Amino acid sequence: MRKNVIIIDDVKEQAEGLDKGLSKVLPDYSFENYHSEQEILNAIENRFFSLAILDIRMDGFSFDGIELAKKIFEVNPFAHVIIISAFKDEYFLRLKDLILTGKVVDIQDKEDFDTWLPKLKGTIEKYYENIEKDPSEINNALLQYYSEAKNEKDTFRKGEKFEHFMSLMFQSIGFNQVLKRVKDQSLNEVDLIIRNDIEDSFIGKFGKYILVECKNMPVTKVNKNDFIVFQNKLKNTNGLAELGIIATTGYITKNTYIEAVRESGESRKILFLSNPEIEKLIKADNKLSTFKNLIDNQVKDN
Repeated sequence: MRKNVIIIDDVKEQAEGLDKGLSKVLPDYSFENYHSEQEILNAIENRFFSLAILDIRMDGFSFDGIELAKKIFEVNPFAHVIIISAFKDEYFLRLKDLILTGKVVDIQDKEDFDTWLPKLKGTIEKYYENIEKDPSEINNALLQYYSEAKNEKDTFRKGEKFEHFMSLMFQSIGFNQVLKRVKDQSLNEVDLIIRNDIEDSFIGKFGKYILVECKNMPVTKVNKNDFIVFQNKLKNTNGLAELGIIATTGYITKNTYIEAVRESGESRKILFLSNPEIEKLIKADNKLSTFKNLIDNQVKDN
């Protein structure tokens, strides 16, 4: 997993200063800082991170660090937080409930910067060391979220949950930014647009973006017409996206695979992710390698 950490503080200078300090002592990690209310909410929804450093007190905001931590756990089931505050006693009872989630890595006081930075550095390093030793927590969180998406009864929520699950899946593969429900210039709505920012020569061949169509249809199979409609969306990107993905909680009809083979001369490729492929990705310790193998097996040589 990429070591992406977001820093959230209502004071711009503190957020940027911590970002700069941690980037210097942990050069192999990726840090991003957010200090305005809308920026913070957008980052939680659309940016990939597995650890957030949160200031607990946010004056003038519609939320505080505790409410934000709960939001993070809701939308990103494998993210953890480090709480930073000089007001721990004031928030004691609410902090106690948050700690019971098991997702609070540490609660630290703000100290003199030169004293505090090495402590924070050690906490971050230890957190990622534990993840690398045992990636099962991430896989279990993905599996649980996938099950919830498939079992959801409400039609709208069903689609929404599956799109969010796929967003989390691609983030766990290593993609840093996944946008949901985007309309392109021709007003075609795309469920997910992934910015192809992975430093990998094989993945890099497929353009700047990857389009994803999500179909939470355990009973109804993806058919030939679904494929053709999505293929046209891919064509309308004018070369910005050379890889499209149709993801479904169900299965793909035989005539859809036949159509895909018939169109295999196109430079643009479409990958099918149905139950077997999705479950393989969930269980994989090296998700990027597994994703590349799926592309290899389905579309690389078409």
